Amino acid sequence: MMKKVRYRLYLGMLLTAALASLFFCFLYRYNNKYTQNSVQAINGLLVLTQEEIEEDPCRFLWNDWMYYPGVLLSPDDFSQGDPDRYMTYTDISASNRMEISQDSSNTNYGCGTYVMRCQLPDGISYYAMDMPEIFSAYNMYVNEKLVMSMGNPQPNNYKDATGNRMVVFSPDENGMATIIIAVSNQSHIYGGMTYPPAFGTMQCLNYVRGIRLAFCLCMLFLMLISVAVSLYLWKKIHSINAICFFLLCFLMTGWMSYPILHTMVILPVFPAYFLEILFCYLTLFMMVVMHNYICNVYSKAAWISSGISLLICLGVSVYSLCSGALSDSAADFVSRLLKVYKFSLAGYMIATSCFTVHKHRRHQAKQLLYVSVFFACACVWERIFPDYDPIFGGWFLEWVCLFLVIVVAGMLCKLLTQSYLQNLLMTQQHRLMEKQLIMQTNYTHQLNIQIEERRRAVHDFRHHMRVVQTMAEKCGNQEIPEYLNFLSEYTTVPGDFKVQVESGKPTVDALFYYYQSMAEIKKIDMNLQWILPGRFPLSDVEICTLLGNLLENAIEACERLDGESVRKITLKTSVTECMWCITIENTYDGILNLQSDSLPETRKSDAIYHGIGLSSVSHIVKKHHGSLDLLPKGKLFLVGITIPI
Repeated sequence: MMKKVRYRLYLGMLLTAALASLFFCFLYRYNNKYTQNSVQAINGLLVLTQEEIEEDPCRFLWNDWMYYPGVLLSPDDFSQGDPDRYMTYTDISASNRMEISQDSSNTNYGCGTYVMRCQLPDGISYYAMDMPEIFSAYNMYVNEKLVMSMGNPQPNNYKDATGNRMVVFSPDENGMATIIIAVSNQSHIYGGMTYPPAFGTMQCLNYVRGIRLAFCLCMLFLMLISVAVSLYLWKKIHSINAICFFLLCFLMTGWMSYPILHTMVILPVFPAYFLEILFCYLTLFMMVVMHNYICNVYSKAAWISSGISLLICLGVSVYSLCSGALSDSAADFVSRLLKVYKFSLAGYMIATSCFTVHKHRRHQAKQLLYVSVFFACACVWERIFPDYDPIFGGWFLEWVCLFLVIVVAGMLCKLLTQSYLQNLLMTQQHRLMEKQLIMQTNYTHQLNIQIEERRRAVHDFRHHMRVVQTMAEKCGNQEIPEYLNFLSEYTTVPGDFKVQVESGKPTVDALFYYYQSMAEIKKIDMNLQWILPGRFPLSDVEICTLLGNLLENAIEACERLDGESVRKITLKTSVTECMWCITIENTYDGILNLQSDSLPETRKSDAIYHGIGLSSVSHIVKKHHGSLDLLPKGKLFLVGITIPI
């Protein structure tokens, strides 16, 4: 059976890896600015016909830009032809550098000018360019006109700015449009143009831009709904799952909102990109924390992994703040370190998920295992496809986090549904027990009254018998006194006859009597030492609910032991000036599966309708600001409860 479970697990991992790989390959092929089947520029010249414009009204210009490093040029510098300066052809990618000189120690920073000439057909009067973020200030010219300025690229008055803007222009009378982008960067670890701009007709670019924003808004709306729902559930049920999910969705909201912010407003590089990087790695940190909690990872491993993730997050934040003073080699080292961190994180999540599934057979861990495989595939394909810039949606890692949110949301909905059903059962159990306790109390009261009336009647009847006996003796009839003496043996009332009330509460006595009788039948040695303070905050219903669930669980644990094992239950209570303490210790078979809330899972087949005993006990203890401790020790299981009085 165990081998069959493992084969299913490995098959699920392989299937997840295959589906994830197909998904990332699909994104790379059909949602990538670099893989469009459209005409690109050659040696800085883009020639388009009317048919090519109609066939592809939107294209991303990433190939063969003319690049002049180390200088900010304007249309005046091209009035007499290309300036006599060093020029090279470059593709637009994240690996671009501002300075190309071999002896430069900080080539991400500096200035440069990108130039492209477009020969366009006469049929269209106006064209548009959708400009992504360019690091970190630039002036854009089209045919000797300044059409857009972002910040101030002049070194003496440098001011960074970032934003996503669309400009509209028309070619000259010859159908030529010369695009000049003079860029300066002194603020960011990336320099110059790292994302390809979109070029095409106004209608098509507005259409693409609208779809991209609509997709981002839908994702952001989903995150905000998740934030609101998880926060509401946390306030209602105080579940750690809910607050962890709230923090995860909140951080993802901050991380995934940057495309909308860059489109709506112009922002300075700091703190815009600092916050973007911070939210990104805080999301990974929260993903580790939630993974450790749901998989119930050992405390040392959980603390170490969470600590490393937090240190990485803080280190990346400091790196982002100090990026202006770092060299290319330092930036490359940090980039490689972060890639190793992502691969290590994926391996850690896969290993801990597999261990949890094998040891505890928990369905939640199996789902997180598949998310971990998805995350690992994203890290692999991110390395295989370095030239990936999404047209719609986010990067590979953003898709992973979105998938994680969907999976965790489904798990949380299932847990909340189970909690809701258990709360209904607990409410019904509480009401039924309250009615039973009222009936038991009334019955005990009536029984005591009847016992007292019987004792009084028997006592009075004995006096009448003595009178009759005396009258019979006076009459000389010996048979009547002998018969009365015979009856007196049945009407004798022992002087110490009374109802044994050890706890001072009839309902608790009845409960103890029931479980003591059950323990005797099942051959369980039960030892009860009970004491209550004079002023006690728990009602009779709450006391019986607490005791009934604990004793029932202890008896069920002893029943699972074989006939040769020791079956023993010990209940002790103690009272201090401010605390009431109770401990219940019982023998058990040593098998214990813990849930995410650290309470043992039920071992009955229908988990929804069982396993609410300790949850009910925990609810009562928390209601009265007490503490509940579960301490398994080998073959002994100890439950300790303290309640302030």
